[in-house]
This record gives sequence, structure tokens and C-alpha cells, in this order.
Amino acid sequence: MPGKTTLLSASLVVAIFAGAAELAVLLTTPTARAAAIDCAAAKTQADLATCTANDAASADTALNAVYKALAGRLAPADLERLRAAQRAWIPFRDKECAFRTQPYADGSIYSSLVGVCKAELTKARLAQLQHQLQCPEGDLSCVPRTGSAAPATAGAAPATAGAAPATAGAAPAKPAPAQASQNDTRPCLQSAGKAKSDQYVSQCIQVSPATHPPCNGQNACSMMIDEITRGCAMIGNDNPPAFCSAYKD
Repeated sequence: MPGKTTLLSASLVVAIFAGAAELAVLLTTPTARAAAIDCAAAKTQADLATCTANDAASADTALNAVYKALAGRLAPADLERLRAAQRAWIPFRDKECAFRTQPYADGSIYSSLVGVCKAELTKARLAQLQHQLQCPEGDLSCVPRTGSAAPATAGAAPATAGAAPATAGAAPAKPAPAQASQNDTRPCLQSAGKAKSDQYVSQCIQVSPATHPPCNGQNACSMMIDEITRGCAMIGNDNPPAFCSAYKD
């Protein structure tokens, strides 16, 4: 009997240790950690680094969505030029951020500074491509669009360094339906799946006027939808993104 008790206790210890280790791994990812802290009130360097890394990742998601939509509306020659520009932009962003932050590489704030820089430059590039995608007729600052998806070709460049390739034949993302249960407080990634959650994140980032927008898959879908609806309403008829039509009352 004592032997059985010892064996049971050992098994329990192993199970508890395995569970704790799994939880520790999950909490080391930026998205999981960001969901567990209030980024608007973050004070520790660890929390600031997590929040800035998550902000940069959200900007990457939005940039890739707009890149894919734009790539599907350009003529082949213009598409090749877009790819070349994007391939040049990625190392520019990284080198620019290295230039800004390297003097502080030995400090605890270094990773936060890198995250802030990458998020800032990625959002600026997002605004540039969004302008191209939504440019009004006759605006000579924009490349003419074909209105239909261009033929798929090999070697499509990713919009950001860690992103999946944005293929030339990718169709523009369809507007996400502006509906989600207000009672469902689960993370959008869990309740709607990654594809739909990423779509909400992309749309939210594009139109949110907030300094710290709730555009994060770890927030409830309804929270992001409310922010998209608010942002689209503030834009009004002043050349809003096409998806805003799905968020009108």
C-alpha cells in the first residue's frame, strides 16, 4: 500500500510539472502574454516588450492583408514593381530600426524600442499601400488598378519578413460580416478561428482612431467589430475602405 501511494504521488508530480511547463511555454509567446496584461497600463520592461512586439505583429498582419488585396488588382508589370519595392522596404525597415535603437542595445528597454520602431514603420507602409488600394479615380499619385486579380506568378515577395508569401493571384479579402455575439467574451482567435480573427485585426488597425486600439486576436471579436464600426463611422463618406459597407447599421 505505501508503495502504491508513492507511485501515485510520483505520477501526480509528473503531471503537475508537465502542465506547469506547458503553461510556461504558452505564456512566453507575445500574444498570450499580451492577453494577460493591460498594455495601456504596462510599466515593467517585460510587459512593455511584450505589448510592443504584439503591436508590431498586428501591424504585420494588417500590412499583409492590404498587400495581397493590392497585388490582386495590379497589372503584371506594376505587380513586379510592387514586389521589388516591398523587398527593398523590408531590409530598410530593419536597418532603420537598428540605426535608431542600436545605441541602447545593452539596456533593458532595447527590445521595446525595436518593437515600437517596427510597428511605427510598418503602420506607415500600411498607410501607403492602403492609399494605393483606395485611391480615387484620377489621382496621379496612384498606380492604375486592373480591377481584377492579376495572373499568379512565381516568386511572390512577402509583405513583411516573417509573413507568408503574398501571391499575385490572391483575391482581395471579403468584408467580414459585422456580427458577433456580445456575450461571447472568448478570444476572437478561439471563437472565430485564425483566418477570421486576422481579418478583423487587419480591418480594425486600418480604421481605428485609438492610440491603443483593441485590434488583437486575443480580444473578443465583438470588441474589434465595435472599434471597426466606430472607425468607419468617423471616416464617413471620405473614401472609406470597401469593407466599411459591412459595418453600417
